[in-house]
Amino acid sequence: MRKFTLSLVLMAALLASGQQVQAKSAADNSTNGKTCPELWPVNQGEKWGYIDKTGRLIIPFKFDWADDFSEGLAAVKIKEKAGYIDKTGKFVIPPRFFFGGPFSSGMALVVFRRFEKDKFLMNKLGYIDRSGKLVIQSKEALDSRSLHVLYKDLFFSEGLACMDQNNKFGFIDKAGKQVIPPQYEDVRPYSEGLAAVVIKDKYGYIDKSGKMVIPPQFEDAGPFSEGLAAISFNGKQSGYIDKSGRLVINGEEFGDERKFSEGLAAVSGKNGKYGFIDKTGKFVIQPQFEHVGDFSEGLAPIRQLDELRPGDLAYINQKGEMVIQSMWTFPNNPPYVENDLHNYRFCGGVAQVWTGNEADEDAVGYINQEGKFIWPKVTPSKKE
Repeated sequence: MRKFTLSLVLMAALLASGQQVQAKSAADNSTNGKTCPELWPVNQGEKWGYIDKTGRLIIPFKFDWADDFSEGLAAVKIKEKAGYIDKTGKFVIPPRFFFGGPFSSGMALVVFRRFEKDKFLMNKLGYIDRSGKLVIQSKEALDSRSLHVLYKDLFFSEGLACMDQNNKFGFIDKAGKQVIPPQYEDVRPYSEGLAAVVIKDKYGYIDKSGKMVIPPQFEDAGPFSEGLAAISFNGKQSGYIDKSGRLVINGEEFGDERKFSEGLAAVSGKNGKYGFIDKTGKFVIQPQFEHVGDFSEGLAPIRQLDELRPGDLAYINQKGEMVIQSMWTFPNNPPYVENDLHNYRFCGGVAQVWTGNEADEDAVGYINQEGKFIWPKVTPSKKE
């Protein structure tokens, strides 16, 4: 039995080169009843530390790498080994792993052994609990060539994680025990008590006991959010269903449905641009944007232009009013144009944004809800 989760597969694929990546935790990048972090990672030169929401340095620059806080802990690296610190900067899980991912449902992905075999970098993967105990571990090492094929972004969700056996998928609990046997062609993480699964190329939904509560009938099926899930069926129809499987919003007037967040969902209109609908399916913000993210703390990131104009990022409120002007108005605006805005979410009054430039393509910064940078500390210039 291959006892590893698909979340391991994704992260190991990213790590197979030996490089650390900054993983995003669902717990810390959502405001849907989840706790937001009090501190955010920043770097100065080659060292990392943490700032608070005012931009004040709380944990000094002393780590070789630092990730976001998730469930009260953050993965950091010192001398090529990863461990976990609390918000005082104290190690609560000593650095002994080759990689440490974010905590979700009390579990975190780690690479606990790495070696070369036939010129491939191999990774032994597992999950630790908050004490640092290795609770679940893979029985085999995985290399980059095989890992990227099974690209799945699945961490523990609502206490369960995906597992596969002979290309059939099921779920394990936090003890590594198989609770839903591998029997599906594909599965997606649990959300609001239900998980989308595939039988004979059709998606349905199961509950945590494995009972099929919405029969397989959809070509595609998204996670439940605020009681609704985006689906498509019959090769041409789409919309949103409730937890009984009833179609409550018919998507005849729009497409490319996103999940609901703070009562609104991004969809594309007939003009190919994005706007937002409410739970009656009515457009409350007309389709007019090239790219959008979800609402968080009353704001949603948008891009207005299709051309590759640097810094074209702004935020609107739920009335569709632009309350944070385009980053084009900031000095030294980033030359990189971000299309995927899903990570540009506010949590605790802070949002991470791309600030990549010619000197540092991977640079990021943080803004507050006034649109002012708290890190790096720069001031918007007047719009020309």
